[in-house]
Amino acid sequence: MPGRVGLTVRMVRAAVRHSVGHPTCLEESLALWWLLGRQGIASELRIGVRKHHEKFEAHAWVERAGTALNEPESLHEHYAAFDAALSSTPRGPR
Repeated sequence: MPGRVGLTVRMVRAAVRHSVGHPTCLEESLALWWLLGRQGIASELRIGVRKHHEKFEAHAWVERAGTALNEPESLHEHYAAFDAALSSTPRGPR
């Protein structure tokens, strides 16, 4: 991941690793999506679902140009993503 995108992803991962408690994938993804948007970097917040061993599960991740940013592996590929991604990111400072 080039430049500011990669740096932002690493910063969010570090914050998750060193935080008190255990942030969810949604909390991590929302933070990353918001921070990228504040920098004027377009990205999409994706949410997917699956049924695994009779249990309903959901997962969230951030994509840019079709690539998952906060997924070290392809975990998100095991989820059926909702068709409409949240792609309107917050504007940077005015």
